[in-house]
Amino acid sequence: MAEIPDNIIPVQEADNLYKTYGDDRAPIIEKDVNDQYRGQDPPYEATRFVTADYEKLKKYIAFIDQESKEAGVTPKGLRIYFGATKPTKGKPGRETVFLNPVAAFKGVDGDISYAIHTDLDGNKQAITVGDVIDGKIPKPSDTKSLNGDVQSLAGDDWEYPPPPRQNDPNDYH
Repeated sequence: MAEIPDNIIPVQEADNLYKTYGDDRAPIIEKDVNDQYRGQDPPYEATRFVTADYEKLKKYIAFIDQESKEAGVTPKGLRIYFGATKPTKGKPGRETVFLNPVAAFKGVDGDISYAIHTDLDGNKQAITVGDVIDGKIPKPSDTKSLNGDVQSLAGDDWEYPPPPRQNDPNDYH
């Protein structure tokens, strides 16, 4: 039987965290977005939760494990980033989260997000996401035939159900 992980919190504590977000953070997001997109009907409501398909999440972690092992890197964690989709047709985008594994890299303080670079000989190496974004590793669409390919490990594509109604007593039930 599996031991209880040390990051498990009581249900009441989870409910308190959820309600604090709903009371303290969500109204700020809603006010700012509704001020920016005046007259929207219905008014914008902040995302309160994201649902990850359990099997899809397990496959995502298995893919990270496989790619990391082939590149000789050990994932130290899974960082959860907050983001927002781009506005469309005068409507605000939605809040979102995406995931990326992190690992230790020489010369970098702390763990950092990474991707996998595969050279033309098929050799895989972990590279920081920053190196990809900053152009230190050419983007595959620009130079794939010269430099190989970069495999992102950033995971997205979660479900965003409509936010619960304001003051719903069954919000985290």
